[in-house]
Amino acid sequence: MFLVCGATGELGGRVVRLLRESGNEVRALVRPGTDATALEGVEVIRGDLRQPATLAPALSGVDTVVTTVTSIGRSMAGERGLTIADVDATGTQNLVRAAERAGVRRFVYVSAAGMGEAFARSAPLMAAKLSVERMLARSPMQVVLVRPDMFQEVWLAPASGIKPAEGKALIYGKGTLAHRYVAIDDVAALCTHVTLAEDPPHVVEFGGAEALSRLQVVAAFEKAAGRKYRVRHVPVPVLTIGHRLLGRIKPDLASIMGMALFFDTHPGTWDDTPLRQAGIDPRPATEYIQRAAGSPAH
Repeated sequence: MFLVCGATGELGGRVVRLLRESGNEVRALVRPGTDATALEGVEVIRGDLRQPATLAPALSGVDTVVTTVTSIGRSMAGERGLTIADVDATGTQNLVRAAERAGVRRFVYVSAAGMGEAFARSAPLMAAKLSVERMLARSPMQVVLVRPDMFQEVWLAPASGIKPAEGKALIYGKGTLAHRYVAIDDVAALCTHVTLAEDPPHVVEFGGAEALSRLQVVAAFEKAAGRKYRVRHVPVPVLTIGHRLLGRIKPDLASIMGMALFFDTHPGTWDDTPLRQAGIDPRPATEYIQRAAGSPAH
């Protein structure tokens, strides 16, 4: 039995589907009031990471837990009552403790590429993830840390300031460091692979097929669209001051600014090898860009 937490989200929903397609029994922990009609063939248990007493029923008889939970998407969309501190930090820590008590054998946790002290200082979300990683380092469970680079569907999308319909783009800082934007489908495939693998690695840090700087990303959008974009830079001092001042009052926005600052000042050392070793052919960022810009892939 596999328990997926975050099953109604973009990444978690894909993991559920892939596990089901592989013929596995899947259970989903879903918050009360959340629509779970898309989870066909899945045992849905209602519970909340913020309420430890609700977690035991979901974990009963479970061999492996996969959690993709994060509050930031729903918080940025305006949903009240979800905070990084309550969900990504304390809530996930509640899940780890409950899983240990239930005798769970394997715990698959989606973190982020580049995880460490510097990243944690940059963004409240990363500080929460690092606190969970440290807790898992002391756990008797077999722990797999999945650390993907930036998601194409988030960081190459209007939410991050690239707006093909308006011909606008934001460059964070200098925008010269390359990163390997990775497709959510590929992250889900790798999560599923390490969930089912007989002997998975402890840490899987990876990105997509191409290394592109933010400047190169905007140039690729312009080429695909056949027009110039109105480009605006967000200077490093603005990002630095913003993520520090907003850390307490708007931790979700502070996290976005802090992550953008970190990516602009810290080069990635990972590549797509873990994906290819798992038999996954990574989707290039430029293909996503061509689709998003309204140009057919070449």
